[in-house]
Amino acid sequence: MNTQFQIIFPCSETDVNEIHPRYQSDAKVMSDMGITVGTIPLAESTELMYRGFIVNVKDKFPNDARYLNTYEIYTRYQYLSDYYPCISDLSIETFFVDDLNESVYKLIEEKRWDKVFIKKDSKALEHIEEGKSVWPQTSFDEMLTLYNEYPFEGKFAIRKFIDKETIDKEERYWVFNGNIYHRHKDIPEVVKKAAKRLNTLGSRYYTIDATPEFVVEVNPGESSDRHAVNSAELFASWIKKEFDN
Repeated sequence: MNTQFQIIFPCSETDVNEIHPRYQSDAKVMSDMGITVGTIPLAESTELMYRGFIVNVKDKFPNDARYLNTYEIYTRYQYLSDYYPCISDLSIETFFVDDLNESVYKLIEEKRWDKVFIKKDSKALEHIEEGKSVWPQTSFDEMLTLYNEYPFEGKFAIRKFIDKETIDKEERYWVFNGNIYHRHKDIPEVVKKAAKRLNTLGSRYYTIDATPEFVVEVNPGESSDRHAVNSAELFASWIKKEFDN
């Protein structure tokens, strides 16, 4: 049976049929390449891909059975505590706690770490200010206060601190239908190993952020930014090849 593929973008605040301004340029490139786009699934569409904002509430996630991923699959790549176990030896050393309290200090001391990077499963605090996710530069109390202002579910991931110079070497790799894409086509072995394991979690499109030596993090393809280094045309060509041919 022939499939009719369609990408669904969020709508604007004023018109349910108009694509949100943030995604209009990407949508135009997709459309120009022959990919069907819109804000509402067409009756004839047989496969749907969502591209838009982060979704943290199950009831707000697209629930049409034609979408490539379910909410359950989406969260497996959104929550660090969900995907970390299958790539722990390929990533940054990390442990998880339910709360930032006195007992965490002892756990950090046992690791002999003098600095750690902390994120709440799917969200760090670096979007507020650089260093807000780094302890002891930012206290647990301040982190907890900020997370109350920006509520996210999940566990706290306590990660061994990696210097900025090393982290800045990370690149974003897209995995579509199990195939890895990158603008330079030079895929590090650690990414190949990680993708092979992560594919078993069920997603048909997700991202791996990695340096040549280790995986930094993984993200769901629905909300992952293509990054400015990847042109809209290149990104659209990957999707066209894998889903709309």
